[in-house]
Amino acid sequence: MRSRTPSLAVLALAAALPAAAQDLTIVSKATHDGGPPVTTTSYLTGDHVRFTQTEGQEMIMDLKSGQMTVIDGRKKEYYVITHQDIDQAMARAREAMNSPEVKRAQEQMKSLPPDVQKKMQAMMGGVASSIDVQKTGSTRKIAGYTCQDWTVTMGGMTKTEECLTSDLALPAQSWDTFRDYADSFKTMTANMGPMSQGMADMQAKMKAMKGFPLARKTTVSVLGRTTTSSTEVVEIKKGSVPASAWEIPAGYKKVENPMLAASARPRRR
Repeated sequence: MRSRTPSLAVLALAAALPAAAQDLTIVSKATHDGGPPVTTTSYLTGDHVRFTQTEGQEMIMDLKSGQMTVIDGRKKEYYVITHQDIDQAMARAREAMNSPEVKRAQEQMKSLPPDVQKKMQAMMGGVASSIDVQKTGSTRKIAGYTCQDWTVTMGGMTKTEECLTSDLALPAQSWDTFRDYADSFKTMTANMGPMSQGMADMQAKMKAMKGFPLARKTTVSVLGRTTTSSTEVVEIKKGSVPASAWEIPAGYKKVENPMLAASARPRRR
């Protein structure tokens, strides 16, 4: 099942963006499970960014308002995420972790043997706690820029190979606003017990990865099924970006932010 919220890869990229420089148009070739390559175009300016992911997924962010728009090209739908939405999601997460059900479960776990408690905490920490980040030591040149190869594995489930460049100066202001958004999503896990520790470990390890990804290949293996997606930058254009880059495609339907939809669901008793 594909998530309809911004992926960790996008948020991790957001947290890696440095400040400075002029507007950019980034053209890439993307493939999914060996299918034909698809051309994608992303834009970065001082007040907006638009990232295109594989399979028609896009994200537009207004750096002035802090509003994020997530576009689903397959369904021809889009939804908007505001800082208020994130604040509400964090409040619900805190409320859920302080619920009587969770407190009872925590008390019950204390009565279990220490080795069982340790195993359960590891499970609750999730795959995030098993992340491994390695700099391979090899470099290459992509679209005229030198980049360094990194490998990120998450248990036996995912492996991502990235080539990051620090030679590309990106538009000013992008870093501060993106960092605020990334930090907001990180804070959502702050009160989730063992799960928060797993996320904190993952964030700490990924801080070592600096620069803009010129190439990325991700392999995911779940329940015996393996999927592979890859993208590589083929051209980087410097210069003004047209205002049309921040527009929603004609005919797309606005749907409810899934964060808000989740909060409207009745709780089980």
